[in-house]
Amino acid sequence: MLNGTDERLQALADEYTAAVNQAVAEDRPDTIERLVAEYPDAALAVLTSAA
Repeated sequence: MLNGTDERLQALADEYTAAVNQAVAEDRPDTIERLVAEYPDAALAVLTSAA
């Protein structure tokens, strides 16, 4: 069973996956690069807010 942090991390991953897929469909490599660069910090923010 997922706890709150796991659920927030999964939601974040789902959100970023959808955004990257949309950027790929729109042929927007600049957006893809930005999202890839932002994701680790966003995931870390979820983890540190849980601590």
